[in-house]
Amino acid sequence: MGDAARILDLVDTAVSDGIAAGVGHLAAEDDRLDGRCVRIRGERKINFASFSYLGLELDPRLKRGAIDAVERYGTQFSSSRAYVSAPLYAELEALLDRILGGFALVTPSTTLAHLSALPVLIGEKDAAILDQQVHQSVRLATSQLRAQGTHLEFVRHGALEALDQRIRALSQTHRRVWYLADGVYSMHGDFAPTAALRWLLARHPRLHLYVDDAHGMGWCGRHGRGFALEELPARERVVVAVSLNKAFAAGGGALSFPNEELRRKVKACGLPMIFAGPVQPPMLGAAVASAKIHLSDEIERLQRELRERIRFANRVAEELDLPLVSRCEVPIRYLGLGLPRVAHDTARHLLDRGLLVNSAVFPAVKARGAGVRFALTRHHSLEDIRSLLEAVADYLPRTLAAHRASRDEIDSAFGLKREPRRRTAAAAPACSGLSCQQETTIRALDADEWDALLGSRGCFGWQGLAFLESAFSGNPRPEDNWGFHYYVVRDAQRRPVLATFLTDALWKEDMLAPESVSAFVEARRTDAPYFLTSRVLAMGSLLSEGDHLYLDRAADWRSALELLLTAVEQERGAREAQAVVLRDFRDGDRELAGFLVDAGFVKTALPDSMVLEIDWRDREGFLRRLSKRARKFQREVVLPQENAYDVRVLRGDPDALSDAEWAHLHHLYSNVQGRSLALNTFALPEHLLRRMMEFSAWEILLLTLRPEFGGDPGAPPQGFVASYAGPGQYSPVLAGLDYRYIQTHSLYRQLLFQALCRAEALGAKRIHFGMGSELEKSRFGARREKRVMYVQSADHYQHDVLSLVAADANLRAAG
Repeated sequence: MGDAARILDLVDTAVSDGIAAGVGHLAAEDDRLDGRCVRIRGERKINFASFSYLGLELDPRLKRGAIDAVERYGTQFSSSRAYVSAPLYAELEALLDRILGGFALVTPSTTLAHLSALPVLIGEKDAAILDQQVHQSVRLATSQLRAQGTHLEFVRHGALEALDQRIRALSQTHRRVWYLADGVYSMHGDFAPTAALRWLLARHPRLHLYVDDAHGMGWCGRHGRGFALEELPARERVVVAVSLNKAFAAGGGALSFPNEELRRKVKACGLPMIFAGPVQPPMLGAAVASAKIHLSDEIERLQRELRERIRFANRVAEELDLPLVSRCEVPIRYLGLGLPRVAHDTARHLLDRGLLVNSAVFPAVKARGAGVRFALTRHHSLEDIRSLLEAVADYLPRTLAAHRASRDEIDSAFGLKREPRRRTAAAAPACSGLSCQQETTIRALDADEWDALLGSRGCFGWQGLAFLESAFSGNPRPEDNWGFHYYVVRDAQRRPVLATFLTDALWKEDMLAPESVSAFVEARRTDAPYFLTSRVLAMGSLLSEGDHLYLDRAADWRSALELLLTAVEQERGAREAQAVVLRDFRDGDRELAGFLVDAGFVKTALPDSMVLEIDWRDREGFLRRLSKRARKFQREVVLPQENAYDVRVLRGDPDALSDAEWAHLHHLYSNVQGRSLALNTFALPEHLLRRMMEFSAWEILLLTLRPEFGGDPGAPPQGFVASYAGPGQYSPVLAGLDYRYIQTHSLYRQLLFQALCRAEALGAKRIHFGMGSELEKSRFGARREKRVMYVQSADHYQHDVLSLVAADANLRAAG
């Protein structure tokens, strides 16, 4: 699945979950609105989902302005501004010049303001740095910047030192460096760090700012000019976009430029200014009326009344010890709740209590950053605000208990600091007498029990894991050192309900990206080897495939999974891992999928895994089970080469080969690894194959071309496959190939065939052929198993960076 399709799927899932929870796609049923309440499903709800902060949408002056404009000019003025503007445009822009203190240009919306301005302001010789949390509408406009050759990159939200460093570096190579940010961030309700931005403007003469202050306009600043323009008085290199919706209570957007020339150029060249429909007369009339209020002394009273409500809400939230993510005096307030199911549950409960709020979940926020967002307006009374916050305070302990979450988990997810007297120990979920055993080595677990639970599912039987622990510790490169974490959840009778293991290791963010993207990223890694890499706590390991989770679905498996997820999240925090990955699950398990998605995980498809069941007794039985085409392929291509190679089995003897011979095998492996960008991982350590021979469950098949088939006497092997021979199963894990023999002597197909023969000789009932080369493996009768993984990221930063890199790679490929 491509990145765009994956994002679309994530959004669809999030919206569908909100609808299913009863808090999404609601419809107001009123025949007349009063600003304070809306009727939903036949009942009045106090509306905390409106961004009309100053409550001007019902002001008689705005209504008269809209009505007068309709009576004078009709319902629409259907002409592009490139030819002729509606009569009220000139008056409105003159009023906005006075409000904004710059040169104003009215646009059909704030989003179209970005699409108009950014491609005109920022050229191919410029660089643009996007704050990670800048509004999605700004991100949308940057696709045009990329197409024209502008360098784009992200910086973490609030990472001012990193921003300073990137501005300094990019200033050496680019004409101008633009920083794209919000004035007031629309989710958590925090301010842009304007003091730091003023310092950066003074420090870097090539720095320019583009600020989306849609949520700051109207309710703050002189004449309601907004937070950004109030706090950034030196505007020679500052462009600000605002909304004429929200607190302004009309429609459309506007841009404020530092000079007339920039306004002229964007008006002349911005594509939406030419091709998009204009703001229509009713909204122009309302906007003119709103602008006159903003230029009067009355605006100060309106702003003061709203500030009283904001301060009251912050004070009550603190009194009730609510997880308010930002204490800024902003009308957008966000209560962090952690898990999506807690957010949806809380929003649904509040709706039942007559209180309408927004439920915010991934991908709008990070996976464990779900919460409820509410907006304060002048329509709300102080009692309305107190009712909302007290309802949350009353319900929060109950919903956390119901969903086996804790307040301390919320504080950890959002970095909230509470007074010591208010803190509580993280309570373990009440899980029906279950207990979770945690170990950091397989040697602490009983080998027979572990193999009975997981030993037949892949290369992660007891001996397989003992080898991995030995091979991936004490190595010089960070990517070659893995931490192992074992979990066994038992019931009151000590019977296992759940068993699995996770490794914390360094992963490449592009591991599952298209090959063209990984090739582009690998070019960047020539100078920066750890570019786009993260520490990940993942089920299984980078060398194992298969069903890594034993789960007794006849037992209390949900409680067992709750215990596991609690322990894993604690380990993720301790290891400072960027993500938790639960992987290799069978697709179509809706029960498990629903549980994990509710726990804040995102479902992502994996490449198909290829599995071959050995259910034949002889060669003819093997051939009969194949399709007609595969049977013909075996008889004409594979079997004629069956005796072309000498096959040697190495097992249990690290000294079976010389140093030079082990080095040769590593070279063959490197041939394969260097071509495996479809599953892009770090190269494995050179000592791995020799260390494998210290463990009796592992073996290596060496294939050496015989002289009568063209091989040179005494030549080293042309290929090998390293496999784990577990109870009832055989798992080829690593292969090495001399690619000169692929076409001429069917080397890869013979590796598959000889692995099959070896598994048959050992009495295995199943071969785990793993991912990749699906066509070749299917010719041996292997079937596809669709697998998925569930990912929970600490934040989206690395994914955002990868999305930019992927877009650059695709643009280069297309060009």
